[in-house]
Amino acid sequence: MLRAALNGYNGNVTFKHPNGPQKVYHDWDKGIPKSSLGDELDKTAFLKTKVDECNLVAVEKLMADWYLYENGWHVIYPEGGYKNEHLFYYLTQMRGYGRHRPKELEYFK
Repeated sequence: MLRAALNGYNGNVTFKHPNGPQKVYHDWDKGIPKSSLGDELDKTAFLKTKVDECNLVAVEKLMADWYLYENGWHVIYPEGGYKNEHLFYYLTQMRGYGRHRPKELEYFK
């Protein structure tokens, strides 16, 4: 099950998407089924349309736990912890990350 990520003002978190900004979801014990996100899309192909090739590796590292779907993003908390929590925590304003914008966001066109 998935839950929409919320920011510090209890608003939905969205992020760049091929269809315009879309909601960001994370695993939760209740909520919507993962199938409601639709088919998984090629995240790297999408990022190549938004980020210069010289910055692509840095952005992919920032989004290591993010998966792109037709109807939104799914941020997965893998066993052992996030590979890179900075963007998710920044957008949700968790653990003080809300004050520290990831520099990789500047690489987006």
